[in-house]
Amino acid sequence: MIIRNSTSFSISTALREAVLDYPADGLTVELRYCPKGSRRYISGTYYRTARNHANGRLIRLRINRNNRYPVEVQFKTSEYYKRRNARGEELVYQRLRKIRFHTPEDLILAIFLHEFSHYLDHMEGRNGRYKQTKADKFALQVLRKLDVT
Repeated sequence: MIIRNSTSFSISTALREAVLDYPADGLTVELRYCPKGSRRYISGTYYRTARNHANGRLIRLRINRNNRYPVEVQFKTSEYYKRRNARGEELVYQRLRKIRFHTPEDLILAIFLHEFSHYLDHMEGRNGRYKQTKADKFALQVLRKLDVT
């Protein structure tokens, strides 16, 4: 795994150790800051194809340098609940779980793991659609194993 870190955070070792049990050969991870004026805490994308990465295998992470910690991020769960709207119609909602991150390194690790799940799906030939809940669950499982959450 190649890690290109353009930030001041020392995160390379943690990223490598978090996915030690999984295939990561040929994967490139780029970590940069969000553009100025961004309101996001962090963003992450797994590219199935990208310029200079014909076979995909590119995870791009961008963290906001203006974040104030702790930061809360919502992760999807496999739990659902029903509620009636104002017209009395029953709607189904997906339960979200808020996770508090106290350091930028833990936040970067969480989003990396989410995107790494998409990478694994790609390498296993799975459809890239409708995998957000699975990716969130994978990230939370590894974070718990690493005793981050």
